[in-house]
Amino acid sequence: MDKKRLEHFKHLLLEERKAAIDTLERMNENEPNTSFKDYFDELSVYDNHPADIGTELFQMEMNFNLKENEKLHLKEIDHALQKIEDGTYGQCITCGKEIPEERLEILPTAVQCMECEKDRLSIHMEIDTRPVEEEVLSPPFGRSFKDHDSRYNGFDGEDAWQEVARFNKTDAHRMALDWYDNNMYDENVSGTPEDVDRISQEYYMGQLEEVERKDIPHDQRKKK
Repeated sequence: MDKKRLEHFKHLLLEERKAAIDTLERMNENEPNTSFKDYFDELSVYDNHPADIGTELFQMEMNFNLKENEKLHLKEIDHALQKIEDGTYGQCITCGKEIPEERLEILPTAVQCMECEKDRLSIHMEIDTRPVEEEVLSPPFGRSFKDHDSRYNGFDGEDAWQEVARFNKTDAHRMALDWYDNNMYDENVSGTPEDVDRISQEYYMGQLEEVERKDIPHDQRKKK
């Protein structure tokens, strides 16, 4: 790349650097940089519900991310300016080929050509996806769920979940469902620890002699 084009891109980078610094200065002037309580008007941060300060928390996180993004962009600009001084500006750091000037016009901080950038993005997306271990793992409780094994009567994965899920139980008159609908894993109806407890007095009396109950199987009725 000739000296004239290098000066052109250096000018673009310096303009972007000035804009990034101005943005950071405005962020520091227009937002508090002390503690979280400065973001809202409540007297205490001890809220009665997790969503009470949800908006303020989101706003604070967004401000931090925007500020970090500007700092990262500033580092990329400084790195590109250093490459101009070193005489390596415009060279792809992966394949060593010249980066097209059309790409540098749009993104002066580019350090890779389009072909290498596409390869990097594909690897980046693979890294950011779910862990590779999940490709071979079974569905929930798949490795520890033993109900299909009639010979196993021990403590399995489902039992472990039921043991910890009971801590999220709520009173029936307060909520329609438990958190994450934990009651779907209950093996016993509430108030009837054993199956025999669900036998009503009326059903029991219907098994006695001289009582005809169509809902009671014939083989379960008491014989004379």
